[in-house]
Parts: sequence; structure tokens; C-alpha cells
Amino acid sequence: MVSSYSNSSELAYRNNEIVNPKALQSFFEALKSLEMQKTKTVSIVHFGDSHIQADFMTGVVRKKMQDCFGNAGRGFVFPYKIAQTNGALDIGFSYEGVWRHSDLLHSSNCDVGMSGYTLYASSNAKFTIDAAKKEGNYAAFTKMTFLTNQGSFSPTSSLCNFNFKTEKTRNVIYFDVRQDSLEFAPVLENGDLPDLQGIILENDNPGVLYHAIGVNGSTLAQYVNCQNFENQAAVLNPNLVIVSFGTNDGYRPSAGFCVSCIKENYEVIIAKIRSQNPNTAILLTAPSDHFYQKRDNPNAKKIADVLLELAKEKNVAVWNWYDIMGGSNSILEWKNEGLARRDLIHFTREGYALQGELLYEALIHQYLN
Repeated sequence: MVSSYSNSSELAYRNNEIVNPKALQSFFEALKSLEMQKTKTVSIVHFGDSHIQADFMTGVVRKKMQDCFGNAGRGFVFPYKIAQTNGALDIGFSYEGVWRHSDLLHSSNCDVGMSGYTLYASSNAKFTIDAAKKEGNYAAFTKMTFLTNQGSFSPTSSLCNFNFKTEKTRNVIYFDVRQDSLEFAPVLENGDLPDLQGIILENDNPGVLYHAIGVNGSTLAQYVNCQNFENQAAVLNPNLVIVSFGTNDGYRPSAGFCVSCIKENYEVIIAKIRSQNPNTAILLTAPSDHFYQKRDNPNAKKIADVLLELAKEKNVAVWNWYDIMGGSNSILEWKNEGLARRDLIHFTREGYALQGELLYEALIHQYLN
């Protein structure tokens, strides 16, 4: 397939394909079942670092997948604003009262779950979710799942009927009419106030759920230690997990870079994913080319090579983004095209949009084959 961006760019995309696509067979079968109306929902979990947190790239993949296979809901969202950081632009959050937060970058016990964050509510805390913030966005929901260690949140007012289902690490609210903007307050239970590690928005349509979860500055090594990772991965029930790390893992002098440590961390995260979801397909994406201390970072290619080894050894698929975008020093070309930022690490919104389109095309090409 040819990217629709190719006519306006001088960049040459090399080998935009999935390595070891057979590892994604169960995911492709789930999509086919969805197309044949035998399955109601196909779930994709895409987690990583700052390239994922803002949802620029993943938002493109989500829209294209849902345009093709149906929109089952917005999926995973998090009120990053309460944690004083950035989040996706299509879902709005506002809040009042006192909140505390911890994250996997600074938490000693890493009690944060898949979101990488935990919010702790006080008695006067409230938050509002606005799923109609972006014009043309379709994120109205009939089901909300709150990922939590304890407690729950309840709508302060609603114009429809709703009911609760509570389990150990989550509580679910079902609405009989679709909602797009609601305020929530913590529910005091046995003298304890709730925490919050994520929210899942679903509607009653068949289709794809594309959960994008990212933490700015994070490494795979930090995610390996998250206590609630496996349990929350099970709640999301993914048919496909996409793992996008490497920039921060390799952001260090080449002489002190431990390739075997990187490989071990990927092996651990693969085992964690499969511990609760043994049939889940896994796609590892290589980090982009980027600069470290004003020079092209050779560690990015080393990580890409590790992922290609894991494709054979662990039966996972790989999307070699490092090679596809052009390899060593290609980030300079992307910057010259207005697709990468001046830091030579991150991309512009247009650059992330192109990356998302290329990832979608690589996946759909293998599916159609």
C-alpha cells in the first residue's frame, strides 16, 4: 500500500511490513470473526512512552481501524490533567477539590497499573469527563469501567438510569442511555476513599476498542515492575497488544548500554502479557531514529535488532519503525519535512499522523493477505 502522505513528502518508506506476521494470526482471525458478525468486540492495547501518551499516532490508527471494522467505544482514557501532565485531546477532563497522584517514574513500589499513574481522591474531590469535546468525535458511552485498587466513583447527577457492578480491582457503571458528559464524585466505603488508575469507555456497538496508554519519559524496565499490570491487562482482554518503547530505554551513552538487559525486559513483559492472556497476539514496535547529545543514537538500532531476535525466539511480530522511517540519521530528514520536532526525538502532529497511517497500513495489508 502507498501512504496518502507520500505525494507531499520526499521521504522514502522502506519495507513497511510486519516481521513474522504469523504471530498475529489469532488477531486477524478475531477481525474476520468481527466482520462476519460472529464476534462483537475486538480489543487492541497499545502502550508505550511519550510517543503514545498524547494519542496523536494511536488516534489515527484507532480511527482507521474503527472506520473499517466498527466503533465499539473510545476505550481506555485517563484524566492526565489531574496528574499535571498532558493527555489525548479528544476527551476532556476537568476537576475540583484535592487530589494526590503517583506515577511509575517516581513511585518506589510502582503501585500504578497499566496507566502508569494512580490518582487518590479526597472527600471534596470531583472530576468531569467530556466525551463530546472534539467536533465529529464519537465517544458517547453506555458502559464505564473504573480501574482501581479500592472504592468507586458515582455520577453526581444523571438524566438516565444506571447500575453498578463491583469487582476487586474495578467497578463498572452501565447506563440505559448513551452519555457524553458527566461529573463523578468518590464514594466513601468503610471509611476509605477510592483511587483511580484508568477508565474504559464502551458503547453498545460491535467493533474495535483501541486502548492507547502511555507515560512520558517511561522505560519498559519501569513497566515491568508495575504491580497491577497483568490484572488490568486481563480486564482489557486484548486480542492484540502493541508494545512501543525504546527511546528512553536507549537514551544513554552507547558504552554503558546493556543490550542483554533490554532483551530481558522484553522477555518479561511478553511473559506478563501471556500470563493472563495466553492467546493474545503481540506486536513489538522498534523505536524511531533519534539524537542523543547532538548525535544520532546507535542504541535505537541495537534495540531494533533485539526485537527481530525476539520475533524468532518468542513468536511475536515486529514493526521495525526504525528501519521503515529511514534508519540512521533519518530523523533529520523528518525534521526537514516538518514531521519531527527540533529536539530530534519527538515528531510533529503531522509526523505522528503519518506514523499512525503507516502502522495501520502495515497491519491491514497483512490482514488482507
